[in-house]
Amino acid sequence: MTAWSDCNTKQVFGIAKCNFDQDIKPHRLSLDVGDSVVILKETTHWYYGYKQRYKDQRGIFPKSYIHLCDYTIVNGEYCMQRTDIVEEITKVLLEWGSILKQYFLVNHPDFHTIRSKMNDLNNNRALLISGNLPVDEMRKVKLLATSQIDTGNSLLGLDMVVRDESGDILDTTKTCTTELYEHHLNAVNRIIKANRPQSNQRTSRPLNKYSHNILLHVNAFVCKFQEDSDLLFTLFDGESHKPISENYVVKWSRTGIARDIDQFDNNRVLFTDLSKNDLSISKIYLVCYAIRVGGMEMKENDSKRVSITNTMLTAASKKNSQLSISSNGSFNNTEYIMRRPFGVACKEITPIINKPEDSKGNLDLPFIMCEKDNLDATLRKLIANKDIGKIDSKMAVTVEVLQGDIKQIKEDFPRLVHTNVPLARKMGFPEVILPGDVRNDLYLTLCSGEFARIAKTSEKNVEVTVCVCNELGQLVPGVMSIGAGHPPIDEYKSVVYYHDDKPKWQETFKIHVPIDEFKQCHLKFTFKHRSSNEQKDKSEKPFGLSYVKLMQDNGTTITQGLHNLAVYKIDHKKFDKTNANSYMELPATIIELQGTKPSITGLNLLPKDQCTICVNLCSTKLTQSVSLLGLLNWSAHKDTLEESLNALSNVPGEEVVKFLQDILDALFNILVDNDNPQKYDQLVFMSIIHLIETVSDLKYQHFLTVLDVYINQSFSATLAYGKLIDVLQKNIKEAIEPKEKSVDGVEIDERIEVKRLYKTTRYLHYVMKFVIRSRILFAAINGNSDCDDFANKLHELLEMFIKMIACPTDLLKSEGALLKNLHIIATDLMQVFDSVRLSIVIVNILKQFPPRRLTQSKMGCIKDFVDSKLFHLPECRAILLPVFCNHIKDRLESKEEGDTKSDIWQQEKNLSKAAKVLGQLKSQLHTRETTAKQKVIECINIMNNILKLLYRTDIGYTHNDVRDMMLILLRTVIKTSHALDRENQLVGNLVAIMLGILQRMDAAHYEIFVKHLNNRFELQDFIIEILLVFEELVSPHQKPVFPRDWMDMIMHQNTVILGSLQHLTIVIIDHFFDPFEKQVWSNFFQCSIAFLIQSPLQLNDFNDNKRQVIFARYRDIRKDTAHEIRKMWFQLGEHKPKFVPQLVEPILEMSMIPEVELRKATIPIFFDMMQCEYYSSKLVHDSYGDTKRNNAHYKANFNEFETEMIEKLDILIGAGKGDAQYKELFAKILLEKCQAHNILNIEGTKFVNMVSKLMDRLLEYRWIIQDESKENRMACTFSLLQFYSEVNRKEMYIRYVYKLCDLHMEFDNYTEAAFTLKLHTELLLWDDTELSPLLRSHRHITCRTHRELKEALYYEIIDYFDKGKMWECAIDMCKVLSQQYENEIYDYLKLSELLKKMAQFFEKILKELRHTSEYFRVCFYGLGFPRFLQNKAYIYRGKEYERLSDFCTRILVQHPQAELMQTLEAPGEDITQTEGQFIQINKVEPITDEVFAKFNDKIISNEIVKYFASNNVQKFKFSRPYRESTGAEADDVRSLWLERTVLTTRFSLPGILRWFPVIDTRKFKISPIELAVETMKSTNKDIRDLIIAHKNDENIPINPLSMKINGIVDPAVMGGFSKYEDAFLTPDYLEEHPDHNDLVEELKELIASQIPLLEIAIALHKQKAPESLKLFHERLETCFGDMQANVESKYGKKTCDLKLERDSVIMRRNASFLPTMFDGNNRLSETSMGSSDSGLSKSTFSTRPQTSSIKSTFASFNFNPRPSLGHSPSTKSKTKDKTPAKRRSIKKLDRETLSLPVANSQWYTTPLTTITSTPERESNTSITSASNTSLCSKTSDPRVLTEELTSKRPLRSEKEKERRLSRPASIATPTASMKGFSTHETLSYSGAESSNRNSVDTTDSTSEEDLIPPPLPAKTRDSTDFTSLNYSIDWNPNTFSINSLSPMGIITTTKTSIINTSYEYVEAKNFVITDDKKRPPTPPPKPSRNSKHIP
Repeated sequence: MTAWSDCNTKQVFGIAKCNFDQDIKPHRLSLDVGDSVVILKETTHWYYGYKQRYKDQRGIFPKSYIHLCDYTIVNGEYCMQRTDIVEEITKVLLEWGSILKQYFLVNHPDFHTIRSKMNDLNNNRALLISGNLPVDEMRKVKLLATSQIDTGNSLLGLDMVVRDESGDILDTTKTCTTELYEHHLNAVNRIIKANRPQSNQRTSRPLNKYSHNILLHVNAFVCKFQEDSDLLFTLFDGESHKPISENYVVKWSRTGIARDIDQFDNNRVLFTDLSKNDLSISKIYLVCYAIRVGGMEMKENDSKRVSITNTMLTAASKKNSQLSISSNGSFNNTEYIMRRPFGVACKEITPIINKPEDSKGNLDLPFIMCEKDNLDATLRKLIANKDIGKIDSKMAVTVEVLQGDIKQIKEDFPRLVHTNVPLARKMGFPEVILPGDVRNDLYLTLCSGEFARIAKTSEKNVEVTVCVCNELGQLVPGVMSIGAGHPPIDEYKSVVYYHDDKPKWQETFKIHVPIDEFKQCHLKFTFKHRSSNEQKDKSEKPFGLSYVKLMQDNGTTITQGLHNLAVYKIDHKKFDKTNANSYMELPATIIELQGTKPSITGLNLLPKDQCTICVNLCSTKLTQSVSLLGLLNWSAHKDTLEESLNALSNVPGEEVVKFLQDILDALFNILVDNDNPQKYDQLVFMSIIHLIETVSDLKYQHFLTVLDVYINQSFSATLAYGKLIDVLQKNIKEAIEPKEKSVDGVEIDERIEVKRLYKTTRYLHYVMKFVIRSRILFAAINGNSDCDDFANKLHELLEMFIKMIACPTDLLKSEGALLKNLHIIATDLMQVFDSVRLSIVIVNILKQFPPRRLTQSKMGCIKDFVDSKLFHLPECRAILLPVFCNHIKDRLESKEEGDTKSDIWQQEKNLSKAAKVLGQLKSQLHTRETTAKQKVIECINIMNNILKLLYRTDIGYTHNDVRDMMLILLRTVIKTSHALDRENQLVGNLVAIMLGILQRMDAAHYEIFVKHLNNRFELQDFIIEILLVFEELVSPHQKPVFPRDWMDMIMHQNTVILGSLQHLTIVIIDHFFDPFEKQVWSNFFQCSIAFLIQSPLQLNDFNDNKRQVIFARYRDIRKDTAHEIRKMWFQLGEHKPKFVPQLVEPILEMSMIPEVELRKATIPIFFDMMQCEYYSSKLVHDSYGDTKRNNAHYKANFNEFETEMIEKLDILIGAGKGDAQYKELFAKILLEKCQAHNILNIEGTKFVNMVSKLMDRLLEYRWIIQDESKENRMACTFSLLQFYSEVNRKEMYIRYVYKLCDLHMEFDNYTEAAFTLKLHTELLLWDDTELSPLLRSHRHITCRTHRELKEALYYEIIDYFDKGKMWECAIDMCKVLSQQYENEIYDYLKLSELLKKMAQFFEKILKELRHTSEYFRVCFYGLGFPRFLQNKAYIYRGKEYERLSDFCTRILVQHPQAELMQTLEAPGEDITQTEGQFIQINKVEPITDEVFAKFNDKIISNEIVKYFASNNVQKFKFSRPYRESTGAEADDVRSLWLERTVLTTRFSLPGILRWFPVIDTRKFKISPIELAVETMKSTNKDIRDLIIAHKNDENIPINPLSMKINGIVDPAVMGGFSKYEDAFLTPDYLEEHPDHNDLVEELKELIASQIPLLEIAIALHKQKAPESLKLFHERLETCFGDMQANVESKYGKKTCDLKLERDSVIMRRNASFLPTMFDGNNRLSETSMGSSDSGLSKSTFSTRPQTSSIKSTFASFNFNPRPSLGHSPSTKSKTKDKTPAKRRSIKKLDRETLSLPVANSQWYTTPLTTITSTPERESNTSITSASNTSLCSKTSDPRVLTEELTSKRPLRSEKEKERRLSRPASIATPTASMKGFSTHETLSYSGAESSNRNSVDTTDSTSEEDLIPPPLPAKTRDSTDFTSLNYSIDWNPNTFSINSLSPMGIITTTKTSIINTSYEYVEAKNFVITDDKKRPPTPPPKPSRNSKHIP
């Protein structure tokens, strides 16, 4: 059994490093990579634990999958232990990741940038976690990561992170306000800098102020050579052609590695002490001199190239790399070795110095050999060589530029600079020589020599040996160096040039002799000839000698520059080697010879020989100045002391600063010890001043450090202070004496005393340092017994300064200098003078300055004092701070140019203009700082520093200091910030200062401040002022002072403001309650609520990361603010009525903040407001009055509160405030309070319920208004409209009227927009009453009275009705207006225009094509819909020509999640109560009201009637057919029933919406006989309408009439009314249904009434039928004759109110000239089984093909009155035979004999709709049949006819008609492909069989010619939706002529028999034609390409 054990505490937390997924096995815990796991138990290979995110799920997982981590526990959670920067990166990546996903989804342009930054951050995070980085690299990566975070946050619009210099996040809670503001500014600048393109960032790097260094690493040397070499590297000045630094020596062996083991793999050196001037040299080179160490000649036997790299030494190479120079640096005498020139390498490194970041990798130095030139000449050649790239030999080095001194570099770059890295110093002084930096280096350059030939015939190979000897001529060992990286040597040997009598060496080496030995030493030069023969060379001895002393006779060192040395020949035989220094008796230089030829034993002058050297002394102890030396040795030369003191001013500054300490020692010794104070004290004092002036010069100011160190450590003149004070007082006294003037009163040039005083005051701080240090040293030695005397003496001196300032003479320069240094003097005086007395003196000095005099200097002095130690003492601050603050206040309040906003605005305006002209950004233009801006900046800097200081905890008690700042500066700062424009950057500084002062103020300060103000009015002004400032700071309508992403600054500001508000509440309650000041209280509420609702405090809107940060640092301060507001409201007491309803909106907005506790605290205030208004006095406004004594005076309502609440709820919820939880909490709290209240129980509850209902609708509106579904948006708007109408809120009502109107206009719903605007007119009167603000319209702002606005709205409504083609409604509006014009205001001009408009509307009713409204029932089932749609039914008014299928598509697009139901059955709870969405749609027919009855039995144009049939309707119907008898035959009409549903809507349609909800549904059944009666009525009406239409318009085509008559008299499919006769008009039926007797009689009456109508119709048909249809007409007459005889014999003869006389129909009035046969009333569903209503059609689904209309089938007949067809006698034979068998064969016309063309129009059909119905009155659709065709064929694959309307087809001109009439008749079927519509059908008669030509599936044509389609009427709308098109078309029956296709022009027909094969109704526009023999259909012919009439 496995044993589980507890884990080690260090191993309980880990990270999954691999996916582990074994859910199928028990007890396994699935892991993803990166999951944090907590381990509870362990076994050998398994852990047991849980994932940190899902603590409830526990299981086992493998140990190998887990990486254990160090951890910490934070808030009970295990967290990986990581550094702060790693934690920050982790959080940032998580935060950015979620945003990045959103960016990806919207294809944001910054996506790739952010992703790249995230990858970089992730890489840097990995580096930081790895722990492999050195400290300096870690610091770099950290700074880089923080920069990436900051720039990324800026790009993403996230909050800016405030950091310190090291990149750590700043602790804002421990930071002063002003300091926090500065950190934010620094962060902004850091981000701007980081965002700059890389090229812009590559500016010259700012170099360190003092020391600069270059690190050189020698990597490799590639060249052809054989022997060991010395490589001497140096920095070289290309301008002066001189080396800058010491040499660095690399001893390179012949095998290609360092000979010195210390240099092995460490060939690096640091060139130090370089100054800024050195680096600014135009051309700096890195030069390498290669010197071969070996014999005279180079060995040539090995010519291969050697690659010199740092490889490991082999045994052989170790042997060959033994040093050629002994350990002490000297050459071994036993070896034949000399130093020979080899070559030079160099490379300019100026670009690397200027842009260090550009240099990466190795630097190649081109190398060339010397050949016959010396090294210097070779270098010049190499520098001048332009073909450097062609040089093969190279040295590979690495160069880095480092800033700082050696100590700093070793700390910053420990991996680069090891302790053993040699330093090559500059051959000169660095910029700073610190006291500890003692240096005594003499750089000797062996320049050249001239050596005459003596015995030799050829030039010498001269080698110079240099050594240092003491006065005895003995060698001083180890004081010479050939360069860094090489140990010291005893003597230096020069390079040997072959056969050169005048060698030019230019070799520099260093001589470092100790100071104490320097005076006795000299340099000894010996010259030796080196032979190329090794044997001869061993016998060679030096032939010459030279020397030079290091110290001259006058005590100065050897002078800088060139020295020509005399060369003496050595006679070795005579030379006395025991007397080694004998040569020192001889002159050393050529100058000293003065033409003589001195000699001693063994040494003779060689007159023609000389040696030139160059000396460069770098010594801090030795001087080359005689004057300086005289001053330093003053005690030995007192007689020349005055001269020496005066000569000091002429000593070069370089010498002065080198020996600064020595000179000062000498001067103070002279000051204290001189015998003549009157003569020397002033001279010494001025010499000290000159010394300080020299050091303070810009060139030497870094030597001030040396001066400070001297004063503090080396100065020792204890008695100097007395004399210095005396001289100071004397100088001031002399300067302030009255000036001598010339005779004319003009002042003489500035006196010497004034100049002296200016110099004195300019450097007074250093003089005082000497005084103070001297006194301290004196007191330390002698005790401090005379301290009072000294203090008095000092006080007298300070009083002299005050007198100097008060002096009327012009000493401005001296006064300015004093102010500049006063803070330094005061800080130093604190050591020896009482600080309080000192502070008083300083205050007196500042006060002594007159106003406007040296103002800037005074402010600078104050700024310096704030930073001084004196100001850190509380007792001194108490004296100084009030004075400083008053100066700042006076400065801020002084009036200067540019103070006002207008001045600044004008300056900005001018700047903008200039920028526009110059085409630059305004920020790029330099503008002169105005004095106003400058003064504000000065004051800001001082106040910033004061506040920073007061925030510290180490400066003592600060309460009084804050008090002083508050009393003096607070209001001034507020006023100054308010006076500046928000665009000014200084506003942020001033606000930060104001917040800083407020931050430090406590309750005691507020009490002091209140007492300090003179009266109550001042206090009121201040409180109102500060509250307004707070409100502006947090207002979203003002430009923010701090940018929105300064989260820390804004939250800090809010914390401070909250604290101030808490203190102000106490002040307001104490001082402004009694007497009550409403303005103050009102401002408080306004400010505090604005503060509370500001966006930076809405934590719910922030992401988790930001919310956690704010909670951690600042907490949620909203609760505290709400508590203060609540407290203040209930403190109002009897004054509450004054704030109702004023405070309703702000408190309502506050209460909507999504924080539960806050809401619970604030919502009860509303109940208090209700009570407040209810109990307020109705007699006294805004007061309770005497209601406590008299209850009858109660107002007893809260109408104002209610009105305000309703209005503000609408605004606030519309703006996104509030939510459903708020509504529930609001209702709950207020209902509890209302129900618990005796009086407000009823009214309050009613109000709360009403407001809850309003919030419901408003929240719904807010959610839906952004919805793409316009219906939903309009429904919500209408819902609110209804609500405001119910609660009688006119202003809100009108607002939503116009919102709804605008929505309608957005979708061109003109009719609904007009009805909506009518709602506004109903609120207006027809009089001249002034409009109240509630009733005004933003559309008609100029209207002032009711009449004006109502008239304007009427015209707007009329225009909308006109656009919506609702001319009847427009006429009604016009009638109202005309009544006003005619009878009220008598404006006949307007009346005439209005009547003209009305006339146009009447004409449009009859003439313009108008769409008949279609209506659809839509039911929304399921809880997935919005609440107002759930399980409700609506009636929709469709768009123009919108078919049911299109309507279904539109509704489903609006509800993409919904499913369309396929049946009309009511669903059960499984659908209505689910979360899904189900939609049921079917078409409904309008039911006209009683208004329609007035048209009964009247002959009226259909265009007039049909408007009333489909408009202003509130009831709708649809029917569903079914059979009660299951065994009945399919065509048995006696079993066909209808289930009819009648729906009632809430409002009539059309109305203010395109849909309304169904409020009542009623279902009933229609029996078969009732259905028959409906059908017959409808058929009779259709015939009547056709007759009237034909006689009113001659152009109407005859085809519809032909079809209608044929369908009745010769019914081939449905059996006509004979079916009814067989079913209902039988005795059997009456026996079964005796109660149907009336219906039977009515049916008989209708059948009988049809005969006279048909008689007139056939007579009319005869008149209009063309010759081509005579045969057809005769057939009709024959059939009708039989029918007439049959009917009249059964039911009697009836008459008709229409008569046909003389080719005209006599009727009561003119009827419409437009046809009605295509009115939608004629349509019947193919499933209705003869009913006038339709059920659910299968044609909605795609599996059902579309079918064509019967009418379109008969539209193929065209009747031309011109006779063109011949008649055969056989056409009339046996036509009365009606047996079924014969009926099928009769009329089989041969295609070759007869072909009838298509009608001269297009007929429009649509697919069968899902649910269609027709009105009851029009249900009797005719039953039509065609030859050899069957309606509703029983074939399984019917062919579909799809003729549809082509939009915007132009009418043809009369000329075109004439041309067409003149053309021969053609028989063809053009294919209509006009704008996506389908084909024209053609029906052909043939002798044997009939071919179905009406199919879209046909592919070929048997016609010979193409027919030209007839013209179409112009359409008013470009739409392809013609579902409900009214077929009112002008027909021209004479358009086509038909010619016979037979040669004789005769068409012959055979006998045909026509029978009815079925009795089913079809929808009038959907028709299926099927051939009995199932013959494949024949397609229509293709249209002619050259037809001019096809559009």
